[in-house]
Amino acid sequence: MRIAIFSDVHGNLTALEAVLDHIAQQPDFDQVIFAGDACMFGPRPAACAARIRERVDLAVVGNTDEWIFQPLPFTENEGNRKRLAYLRQTAAWTRAQLGVEEAGWLKNLPFARRVSPTGRAADDLLIVHANPLDTMQVIYPPEEMQQEMEGTVTQPDAELAPLVSGTTAAVIAFGHLHIPSVRPYQQIMLANISSVSLPGDHDPRAKYGVLTWESPKWHVTHERVAYNRAEEMAAYRQFQPPDWEKALTQLAS
Repeated sequence: MRIAIFSDVHGNLTALEAVLDHIAQQPDFDQVIFAGDACMFGPRPAACAARIRERVDLAVVGNTDEWIFQPLPFTENEGNRKRLAYLRQTAAWTRAQLGVEEAGWLKNLPFARRVSPTGRAADDLLIVHANPLDTMQVIYPPEEMQQEMEGTVTQPDAELAPLVSGTTAAVIAFGHLHIPSVRPYQQIMLANISSVSLPGDHDPRAKYGVLTWESPKWHVTHERVAYNRAEEMAAYRQFQPPDWEKALTQLAS
């Protein structure tokens, strides 16, 4: 059994098409799954939602998918007032771009999906956006990777229990933090399949995960796909979502 999982498209149609083309060129997948955050922040949200809905077998909701239609789950204060204003403006702009079908699909995405290669829950692949409890709290890479990247361990293994304990699965696959990694925790493999857009690892390529069941366990690999960033920059100039000039700078770096 081979499963392709991608996440965090964030309205970047050029990167999405590159990933979908790459998936189509690989040996047959049993399922293609989307792990949330389809639209918000990019210049072509409706096209991305439509394309994802057309091409995937299963999908789950991400935090920014929720933000498009619901009040933001943050307290307004002096420190984050400017950020909140930007997020509200972006959510409203994104909502206005969506057609009825795209909006309905996003509103009805489930929180989690399961793939069961054996019928035993302990062998299952669980797909969520961020963690098994909600769409916001972050599961970080392994401790040694945190140390290497940040010079400190932000989330030691001992702090994973509230997010993961009580979940029965062999693998939890997720995105949210846009950094590819595999972190073992007790009997579970925590697989961050990274992001199609807005990379967090200084690698500008789009990324997705491949999960392969070879009894008695799952194997995880990460695919990295180059795409035409100039084409996506042209889309930002054409459609001009909120703060689009800053997005151009990020894409060009």
